[in-house]
Amino acid sequence: METQEERLLIMEFDLKRFKTETIKAYGDMAYEMVIVKGLSEDSIRRLAKLSETMEKRFERVDTRLDGMDVHLESMDGRLNQMDTHLNQMDSRLNRLETTLSEHTALFAQILARLPEKP
Repeated sequence: METQEERLLIMEFDLKRFKTETIKAYGDMAYEMVIVKGLSEDSIRRLAKLSETMEKRFERVDTRLDGMDVHLESMDGRLNQMDTHLNQMDSRLNRLETTLSEHTALFAQILARLPEKP
């Protein structure tokens, strides 16, 4: 059996080893935390930059869409004018068709009254 002195030395040795391992573990953990902190800060910076870039692009898209809205409104007005013009042309062509039908009927009547051989 070990003496009291030997057991005390073993205990002191184990305590020193535990302290050394604990200090080393804390040091490793602190080192890893510094790395994680650096990576986190870098990620936050990149995300902020990405957010800023996306905001700028969305603003440009909004500007372009607003411009397209004005252009589409202008085109809509022009299409309405063209539609009105085409309706007027349809109406005029219908009148001409009616007149041509009347003339065709008159020519048919005139031809019916003419003798076949002079």
